[in-house]
Amino acid sequence: MNPTETRPRSGPSTASDLPATRLTTADGSLSVRRAWPVPGSDPHTLAIELDDADTIRAGWWSADKLRLLDAGEDPKLAALAAAAQQGTVISHRPGKRAVVRSSDDARYVKVVKAGKAGSILDGVRRAAAFSGPFRTPEVLGSTESTVTFAALEGQSLHEANTFTADQWRTAWLAVCAAWEESVAEPRSTAASAPVRQSGLIHRAEAEIAVLRHWYQLARPWLSDEEQAHQSVEHLAELLASLPQEQLRPAHRDLHDKQLLWSAQAGPGLLDVDTACLADPALDLGNLRAHALLRRRQGVWTAEQAETVTFCVDETAQRIGAPMPTVAVYEQSALLRLGFVYAVRPQYARVAEQLRELIRA
Repeated sequence: MNPTETRPRSGPSTASDLPATRLTTADGSLSVRRAWPVPGSDPHTLAIELDDADTIRAGWWSADKLRLLDAGEDPKLAALAAAAQQGTVISHRPGKRAVVRSSDDARYVKVVKAGKAGSILDGVRRAAAFSGPFRTPEVLGSTESTVTFAALEGQSLHEANTFTADQWRTAWLAVCAAWEESVAEPRSTAASAPVRQSGLIHRAEAEIAVLRHWYQLARPWLSDEEQAHQSVEHLAELLASLPQEQLRPAHRDLHDKQLLWSAQAGPGLLDVDTACLADPALDLGNLRAHALLRRRQGVWTAEQAETVTFCVDETAQRIGAPMPTVAVYEQSALLRLGFVYAVRPQYARVAEQLRELIRA
């Protein structure tokens, strides 16, 4: 490791104590891509992911000190070093997981802690309802700590600037149609047998637990801690009062970075290990929330975000998902994003705006 020390810090953490968007290290100036709170850390610690030329570096930020891991190394991800020798690290949450793209761009290797790969494979099996309407990555092999997937053709629906307006609308109409087919009865009943057998269900109380969990993680970094807590409890009341769910297959983390589009091959879906049964409003609300987030981030234009929202709302109407229920799940997703992004220095202000929207 190459520790880099800056000024000391005293007192409780605040938003102003986040790392800068660029950090000076022994290996040069690196930009911070993402950050995550580390539960139970004392003093408060962030796991961070940084850009280093054509690869990703990772480390921990605490008390204004950076502990930077060597490229392609992680003491808690023993399989990462060998995988990184065969390609490029494109994602790395230190101590948790990493993704390596092969040198020929044909494969992606997910690296997790020893014994955790089985949960990824279980998720692939639970997501059977989405295979067919969507293209999903083929599993090429696995170990106890890695799963290798074939690359999936298509443009990321996060990168709106690579689409024309007509292509953008066509892509999202196709994605929503594929999602609708995936969750529609009776097809979804037969196709989702593994998820039904697993008993993995994300009801309103599970959503409440997620909100409270992320509030506790982000709490040391919030300048509006008390107001944020009030928002969490208000949304908990709204979620608890929702009508009984119509349980259908759900991705549970459905957003633009999980979606691909190819004019020839159609829509593709990634990272299905969160698959479960849930109210359809969960996925729909999450898509709506991310459309607003991307607009606030400046990643999408207002028109692009409105196209996505329109397609989602049309889908909700066709499947009979009540818009008040979709709206509650959207608010829950927005508040959760307001916590997730609160510790990412380039988007801390955007996160604060999302929390302000919920209060308004």
